[in-house]
Amino acid sequence: MRQSQQERRIAVQLMHVRHEKEVLWQNRIFREKQYEERRLKEFQEALDREAALANQEKIYSEERICKERDLHEKIAAERAEARYKKHYSMCWEVIDQIIDLSTKTGEYRMLTNNLIPIKLMRDWKELFFNGKPIYEQASIEPLPTEPTPEQLVELDKMKLLDEKDYDEYKNMVGEWCPPEEHSGSKPPPNNNILGHVVHRLMDIVYPPMPEPPPPVFPPFPIQGCVLGKLFSGKSTCVKFLEEACNIQVLSIDTLVQDSIKAFHESEIKSESSLIPREAEGSGKQNEVLKKPPSALASQVSEIVPKSTSLDGTKGNGLGRKESSHQEMKSSESKDEVSKLSVRACLGAASEKLLKKGTNIPDELLVDIMVEAIKRTPQKKGWVMDGFPMTINQAKLLEKALTGSDPDKAETKDEKSKKPSLVTDPAAPKDPPLSPPALDFALLLDISDTTVLERVAGMKDKSGSSQIQLEDSYQASDLELKEREKIDLVRDQIQHRIAGFLDNWPKLEKWFSVQQNILVKVNGETEKNLLCKRVKEILLEEIAKKENRRKDLEKKEAEKKQEVPTPLPQAETLTVPADKNKETESPSQDREPMPAKSKSPKELPKNSESFKDKKVMKDEVPKGKDAANKPGSVRGKSPGKKSSPGTPEDLPPPTLVGPPPIKPGSDEWVYIDEPLPKEIPEFLVPYWETVENTYENTIKTILGCLRKERYSVIHYLADNRNHFKDYLKRPDHKQEFVSQWQSDYNSIADDLWEDEETKAELHQRVTDLRDRLWDICENKREEAEQERSDIMNDGWLPDHMGILMNHFFSLMQVEVDRFQDTKRFLHDYYRGMEGKMPTEACQEFTRIPLLDIVNVEQSVDQSKSRRIPMVSRRPPSPEINVIKQKSKAIQLKSNKEGNSSESIIFNFGADEKLITDTWQAAVTAISNMVTAEIQSKEAEEEKERQQLEKKEQERQKPPQAAGGKGGGKDAKDAKKPPPKSPTKKKGVPSPAPVVEATPIPLTPEELKKQELKLKMKQEYFSALEYEEEAAKSRLQLIKTKALTFVEELVMKAEETYKYMEKWLGARFLAEMSSVDKLTEIARHHVECSTRIQYELVLDETDFFISNDVKVIPDPIPPPRPPPVETSVNGTLTISQLSTLHKQFLQVAPKAIKALKHFKGNKSKVSDEGKEKQCFEHQAKGNRQFLKTWLSKYPWLKYDDKRGIMFCALCRKHNVNLGENIHNFCSGTDIFKLEFINIHHSSEAHAWASCMEAASNATGDQASTEQMLKSMSKVTLGRIENIFRTCHAIAKCGRPFTDLDWMCKLDDMKGVDIGYMFRNDKSARTFIHYIAEVERRALKEKLEKCKFFSLISDGVADNAIKEGAVVYIRFAFEGKVHCQIVGVQSVDKSDASTVKNAIVKTLQINLQVNLSSQDWSRKLVGFGSDGADVMVGENNGVAKLLKEIQPCVQSVHCFAHRLELAYKGALKSIQLYTTLSGLLQNIYYFYHNSPLNKSNLKSIYETLKLRPAIPSRIGGTRWLSRLQTALQILLKGYPAILLHMNKMQGDPSASNHQKVKGLLKLLLKMEVVKFSHFLLDIINVLNILSRVTQDRNSSIADIFATMQSTLETLQMYKTRSGPKERLVDAVTHFHGHQLVGNENILPVRTKVLSNLVRRLHDCFCDASQDVLRATTIGSFKLWPDKIKQEFGEREVSILTKHYEPILEGANVKVDEVDTEWSMLKLELYDRFQNIRSLTWDSVNSDYSHKYPNILMLVDLILTLPASSAEAERGFSQMKLTMMQLHSKGMSESVTDLMIIQLNSPDIKKFDPEKAIHLWNSAWQRHRRLQTGYMITNGRSDCSSDSDFDSHYGSD
Repeated sequence: MRQSQQERRIAVQLMHVRHEKEVLWQNRIFREKQYEERRLKEFQEALDREAALANQEKIYSEERICKERDLHEKIAAERAEARYKKHYSMCWEVIDQIIDLSTKTGEYRMLTNNLIPIKLMRDWKELFFNGKPIYEQASIEPLPTEPTPEQLVELDKMKLLDEKDYDEYKNMVGEWCPPEEHSGSKPPPNNNILGHVVHRLMDIVYPPMPEPPPPVFPPFPIQGCVLGKLFSGKSTCVKFLEEACNIQVLSIDTLVQDSIKAFHESEIKSESSLIPREAEGSGKQNEVLKKPPSALASQVSEIVPKSTSLDGTKGNGLGRKESSHQEMKSSESKDEVSKLSVRACLGAASEKLLKKGTNIPDELLVDIMVEAIKRTPQKKGWVMDGFPMTINQAKLLEKALTGSDPDKAETKDEKSKKPSLVTDPAAPKDPPLSPPALDFALLLDISDTTVLERVAGMKDKSGSSQIQLEDSYQASDLELKEREKIDLVRDQIQHRIAGFLDNWPKLEKWFSVQQNILVKVNGETEKNLLCKRVKEILLEEIAKKENRRKDLEKKEAEKKQEVPTPLPQAETLTVPADKNKETESPSQDREPMPAKSKSPKELPKNSESFKDKKVMKDEVPKGKDAANKPGSVRGKSPGKKSSPGTPEDLPPPTLVGPPPIKPGSDEWVYIDEPLPKEIPEFLVPYWETVENTYENTIKTILGCLRKERYSVIHYLADNRNHFKDYLKRPDHKQEFVSQWQSDYNSIADDLWEDEETKAELHQRVTDLRDRLWDICENKREEAEQERSDIMNDGWLPDHMGILMNHFFSLMQVEVDRFQDTKRFLHDYYRGMEGKMPTEACQEFTRIPLLDIVNVEQSVDQSKSRRIPMVSRRPPSPEINVIKQKSKAIQLKSNKEGNSSESIIFNFGADEKLITDTWQAAVTAISNMVTAEIQSKEAEEEKERQQLEKKEQERQKPPQAAGGKGGGKDAKDAKKPPPKSPTKKKGVPSPAPVVEATPIPLTPEELKKQELKLKMKQEYFSALEYEEEAAKSRLQLIKTKALTFVEELVMKAEETYKYMEKWLGARFLAEMSSVDKLTEIARHHVECSTRIQYELVLDETDFFISNDVKVIPDPIPPPRPPPVETSVNGTLTISQLSTLHKQFLQVAPKAIKALKHFKGNKSKVSDEGKEKQCFEHQAKGNRQFLKTWLSKYPWLKYDDKRGIMFCALCRKHNVNLGENIHNFCSGTDIFKLEFINIHHSSEAHAWASCMEAASNATGDQASTEQMLKSMSKVTLGRIENIFRTCHAIAKCGRPFTDLDWMCKLDDMKGVDIGYMFRNDKSARTFIHYIAEVERRALKEKLEKCKFFSLISDGVADNAIKEGAVVYIRFAFEGKVHCQIVGVQSVDKSDASTVKNAIVKTLQINLQVNLSSQDWSRKLVGFGSDGADVMVGENNGVAKLLKEIQPCVQSVHCFAHRLELAYKGALKSIQLYTTLSGLLQNIYYFYHNSPLNKSNLKSIYETLKLRPAIPSRIGGTRWLSRLQTALQILLKGYPAILLHMNKMQGDPSASNHQKVKGLLKLLLKMEVVKFSHFLLDIINVLNILSRVTQDRNSSIADIFATMQSTLETLQMYKTRSGPKERLVDAVTHFHGHQLVGNENILPVRTKVLSNLVRRLHDCFCDASQDVLRATTIGSFKLWPDKIKQEFGEREVSILTKHYEPILEGANVKVDEVDTEWSMLKLELYDRFQNIRSLTWDSVNSDYSHKYPNILMLVDLILTLPASSAEAERGFSQMKLTMMQLHSKGMSESVTDLMIIQLNSPDIKKFDPEKAIHLWNSAWQRHRRLQTGYMITNGRSDCSSDSDFDSHYGSD
């Protein structure tokens, strides 16, 4: 179908529209895509910008963190530096004081001869501990009106010492502690009656202020605080506790904000918010609550500005500078404020302070906290978050919650420590410490670094949140405040950390030490773990508090059940009182004091009536009834009538009344009757004056005594030093000596040999000696006169009088105190009786003082004195008067008698004077008490007579009607009064009234009588107590005075004895020097020689001065002429000059010929040799001269090689490694200098020795040839090496020490050489040194006729089992005991040990014990008590007897002594206890260096020589036990003092151990047994020393054992010297001992067991033979000759040892005869026979009596002990430990032989050892050479074998 044009147009249009739409759609898509890209770009840019900002913030934050960390480190460094400076200053001050104390001690040690008085040391310690300087800073004698600081320091020191001395005197401790013999006379601690009276009067005059009641709070389940640094997790933990445990959290910041908010909201008080009045607290907060709100507001506005802020500034008043408008506004709003609550008022005060920019004071913060606590529900506990922050807040909070002020409590304690003469017995004791207000204080402990890290983490979070808030622009006010808070914390972090570190030490001390509630938790753990741990602590504290509450309720319930009802108790007390009154009334005549007889019957009723009167005066009928019961006529009439059947008389036998109550006891009820107002006002100042006067006077006197002690010390020291200087005064002896020497040397030469001249010279020497002696004698007389003048100068007697006056003044002070106290009590009790105090009619007692001046005065002057004076006769008035006239007589008397005896100290008179003065004071006190009692009795008697007179006048009508009966009764009534004064008591006035008085006394009168009697009893008891106390103090003063004066006399006598000793020693020394001079002079006279050098006689020294010649030197011979001539072919100088010119002319020709010779030689040699020749030519080689071969036989020349070499060095291959001129391999440098050097070298010397040894034929010949061929240098080197090896072996050093010792010798310049310097060479040389000793021992053994063997075995885990062998022999009376060797043992049986002994003798000494030559010499065998040694059936001794039947086996006496001692004390319990105590004390100090150091310091404090407790047991058990006991007893006070100090510290780990040791140390039986055991040990130790002496024989030990047994037998009946010191003592070194003091059964048992066991010491040997050996000890010989002495013993010995004696060629038949003759000659020649020794007897009589002296050698040969073998084993163990060896090698034997047998290092001669070594080496070399020749080896290759034998370098 054809389309129309219109349709086509429409289609085109439609297509066009469609295309447009498509374009629009495409454009829209493109635009959307552009928008999307733009949005993505902008978003990416925002992200990049945010990342950049975050990065920048991170960088800024890191920089801030680094700055804060650096600032913190700087602050921490400053704090550490401040602490260091403070600590350094403190240490410096302490060190300065220690130095002063040390120097002061050293100074006074010089002044007192190392005997410093303990009082001075105590004073110095007191100054040291109080930080006062010990040395005097300035003089205070003329004290100015304005003292300097140094003088003020001295005054403080004097005051401190005065206080210390007064406290010691008042409490009777320290220096004033009563001695042990007067310990029972120490006064009782307090006069309770006087104390009650004084404090009652004090309370009347100075009434105490009542204390406010404590605040009351409801009981909370828990109350505490959580503390810590900033960001330690406090808030997190308390929030967790609030949610988990239902705990109220109290944060001070939140509470302040709530208070301010309450003020803004005008919070009004409601009834529910108010706390009841009885539950309100004390202090400012309670006062605030009690007042109305209007007053509260005004009070807050007044109080708050006056308080101090946290930073130390003071706030201004709230309304002080306000404008008038504000004042009007505040007055208008006063009514509104009065309606506000307490919290609102506190908030108002806080807001005002905060607006002013000041801190809230601690008082206001505590009030806010307390108000919050009061608002806390009762069933809900509370915890404070971060409060308190300072110690002031903690104390204020404690005061607000408990009512107790800690500061006032401390001030009260300081005031209570003020000394007073008496104390109140009824004063309440210190109340128990109130429990702390808080139950716990929890510290979250974190480090400062953690705080900074947490702050940094918080900043990062805040930074990210800040960026988000800025982007979102939705930050709320709360978030802004949080950001501001974080910024504020960030700025204050360092200051808050520093503030916590400053305040926490005080808070820690408060919570941990004073309140003990602090709990520390590590705050750096995870959050969950930290909260869990805090919750556990809180629950534990809640459980503890609940348990304490239940326990307290249970105890209160038990107390309520135990309290009895008071009504039955009152009935039981009154009935016995009535009965006792009736039964005791007839016995009043037998009692000395009426008050004491009436106390039992009156105390109960008086106590009741007095209490009734004191409490309430309206209860008079009750008091009357109580008084009428015992005082009525009806109550007393049955007692007078004899009606036994009455019911009132029956109860007394059945009812037993209470014992009489002593006045002043705790049960005594004091009488507190009303006093007139004037009495307390007068008595209180009077008593204060008495106390002050007493204290000040005592301090003054004690200070004077202290000064006198110093003056005495300095006076005696000055006298000693002055006398020493006086003895050293110059004299004219040297002038006479010089003149004599000049005259002597001027003698002509031709007269020296003339006999008359010599006689004349001897006479001159004698004259010089006499003149010098006269000078010495005159000096001695002058010194004696000077000493006498010092003794008689009168200073000591005068100061002794001054000291006595000081002690008399002390007695006067005590008497004055008693008189004042008596007067005080007298006025007090008279005041209670309603009487006026009487005037003192008698004068006070005055103790006379010594008149030191001794000036005669008139009677009027003596009467006018207030203090009487007594003259004191001087000690020796005649000496001073006739001292100049009778000088010779006085010196003669001083010579004849002892100077100490001539010192006249009137100590007996002084002692009598002190005793008389003390007796006068005591008598005066007793008289005053007696007079007071008599006056009281007289006054009562007068009152009673007046009362009787009134009664008689009242009863006249009834008596007239009664007739005679009444008169008789009246007469009987008048009889008792005259008897009352004689019995010192009055007859009771109711006695006559009971029978015949119709009108009874009223109850009031009876009550007054009872009070009066009780008052009298109380008054007299107080007086008796004061009398006893005063007498005790006077007794102590007398004792101290006598001790002080006696000590002064002893020190003076000691000083004068020292003077006499120095004088005598000086005189003897001078005389000795004169004798030496005389001897030298006579020697020169006899030798006919002049004295060339000056003779010097300097005081006590004589010497010849080599620096001064008195004779000129001889003229030297004339010098030879200068013309030089040729002698023995030696060229002169001119000839040498001519020769030198000729050499210069010939030199060019020689060089040309040498070049030609080298050219021809180079054609034959190879290129290498040609090069070598040119090198040598360059070095200046020369030609070899044939003449050298004849001069040096050892020099060889090789023509082919063109070298020269040493034939000996090449043959023996001795090469020292020279580089150029090596003569072993050869050298081509032909210089005579090199040949001479090699000829004198060490290598050539050794090669010469080897050559000489290889060519020798015999040992001796080789040795001599070797020594001849050696130079002196080489021989000296060998001797030095041998000496070094000997020293190594002697000192027990290892072989390897030879190397470094040789190096040390090289450094010192000692020529040792370079060979034989290793350990192998040392081992070889030591072997030959030991071999020399073995050969010497064998030579001695061959000379002697007898020997004994000593052996002992060892079985130790450290080393192999072995046997050591010693040999003992005597030759010509001298005993020798030396080691033979050590031999290993495979098994410890008798046969093996015996074979080891035989093998040792065979190897070391080449002695065959089985041969007849040696077996006939064996006489004894010594060993320990082991079965393998002394077994009867199969022991070593038994096997040796098979070889020699006469062998005497001896069990070691030292070992037997140990067995006897341990067996005797095995079953003694005291010994076991003492041994354990010594062992425990040793380990207590040995294992603790701190304990050891503290003990040493205590030793130094006590001025004792430090001695640390030692161990017991071991090898030297006896000496160790002796040392341990001596240390324990000497150091007993120091050890006990140290342990007492440790016992006082219950926190010490070894507290129980110290307690147990102290308990044993204080036991009396332990102390006494220690002294007893020390006596025994001292005796046994002497015996042990004799047994362990190698030179002791059996006879010596037997003699010592006899004296030991006699001494022990004596101890059975008499105590030993140590035990006598503690026989009857109860104190040891000032410590009270407890326990049983009777150790008699124990000591008897110990002595009996010990004596019995010592008798059996030689049970394993023949008793007859051993007893016969007593002739070998001169100590057992009788003083005078006895014909029969020794005859029986000699016959026993000759019979027993007959085969051995015959084998030694001893004529047995002549032994008895020689014994008798020798005995007679010895007694005729020597007076003291016991001082002889057998070696001296042998030297004089060996040719006359050889047979008997040979028998004596046999006796001396017998062994007594095996102590030497034991010592040998100890040495062997040390040696093997140094060698690090467990096997007993040959080197061990060598070392032990050198250590035990060889001479000392100084006396060692190595010549024999060198000879022996060379001979042995020569034989080895010969064998080695033959072996090499057989095997075709050359001589030059033998060096390796040489090194293998001797060791290579």
